[in-house]
Amino acid sequence: MKIKCANCDYMGEATLLQKGSRSKEIALWCCLFLPGLLYTLWRQSSDGRYMGCPQCKSAQFRRITRREWKDLERQGALKA
Repeated sequence: MKIKCANCDYMGEATLLQKGSRSKEIALWCCLFLPGLLYTLWRQSSDGRYMGCPQCKSAQFRRITRREWKDLERQGALKA
């Protein structure tokens, strides 16, 4: 899906990102088994994932329609 980010003005493909942090997940696994397991399961579930901007990791973006994308390509407004 093509997007325009509201925070950093990125224009391009959105990526699937995970909530939480890898270091927190590792720390929970090292300290305690059950919280580490629950945290990992949450991050892997649909609640722990979201579509967002690959540059600033923001979920605030606007979808760009195919027509808008083609117009931007013709104008040369897209970065190579």
